[in-house]
Amino acid sequence: MNDPAESQPAASKRKRRRIFGVGIVLLGVPVVLWMGAAFLVARSLMYPEFMRRSGQDVFGQHVPSFQRGSVTDVGVALGMEPERLDCGVVEEDGFRHHQVSVVGWYFPGKRREVVVIVPAAGSPEIAMIPYAKFLLGAGYTVVAVYSANKPSYGINWGMLKRKFALATARTLMDDGFTKIAALGISEGAAGVIMAQAEQPVFTAIIADGSYANLKQLFMRSPSMSRLNPAFLDTVLWEAQFWFGRKLDKISPAVDAAHLNGCALLIIQNRDDRVTPPADGKAIFDAARYNAQIWTVPSGGHGDGIYEDPKGYAAQVINFLDANFAETPAAKPKAN
Repeated sequence: MNDPAESQPAASKRKRRRIFGVGIVLLGVPVVLWMGAAFLVARSLMYPEFMRRSGQDVFGQHVPSFQRGSVTDVGVALGMEPERLDCGVVEEDGFRHHQVSVVGWYFPGKRREVVVIVPAAGSPEIAMIPYAKFLLGAGYTVVAVYSANKPSYGINWGMLKRKFALATARTLMDDGFTKIAALGISEGAAGVIMAQAEQPVFTAIIADGSYANLKQLFMRSPSMSRLNPAFLDTVLWEAQFWFGRKLDKISPAVDAAHLNGCALLIIQNRDDRVTPPADGKAIFDAARYNAQIWTVPSGGHGDGIYEDPKGYAAQVINFLDANFAETPAAKPKAN
């Protein structure tokens, strides 16, 4: 028979353990809910509202509402059928580690210099037509990268497209091209700046509508800036697992200081609400002597070619001609 005096401390210990366990549960549930909610908000940064609405990273009134087209549509518009250019496979940053094939359309031009078009988020293949048209008209060879450009993939804000740009440039270099430029629009512009800072593959870059710093871009959104500060810190901390690095470290403005002699043309919309003039100026200031900036009188984002098509083409062609020399055309080797 147990001694009541001996069983009393054991009962007291069990009671304390139960109270401790209940306390852990009561504390753990809010923590799990807090972290789970932050996880969903962090994930939503890859699926912004404009992609759910229209799949285009543009807001200007003159931007057409593109529907996804076909290779035939592209061929008819440009007067030539594009050739498929496979540039291997890259891995998405962040914990998802998606393997993505890098594919583009190749258009041979009269000149050996090649311009790689890296489009805005969610842009369909036919959105490249107005850019390719004036570049081909100037004789340049053109490669338009369209990999992983569907709204369902989300947007990595240039992190993945920097890998597309590098893979495409390396393929072209393997095929004998030595003078390669990149024309990036919106997140594509951020991607090509980051790519060049990582590995110097471009002779010239046109960055149309790039943001300066990803954290600052998100903080301009009222839905982010109004969050509870502690919850916001949690969201930003969890976002690094989606994007592969801390958001304040994803900064084309910082990378613009490390372009390894690459010439940079910044195209900035005067009243852009997504990437305001301060972003273009930050990138310009970082790039210093090797950069120039052209401001479009527009309140849209990434819509300069539609607001002033002749002026846009002239600015880009003059910039490319100043940084390239005319040489005989060449075609990539078959893969």
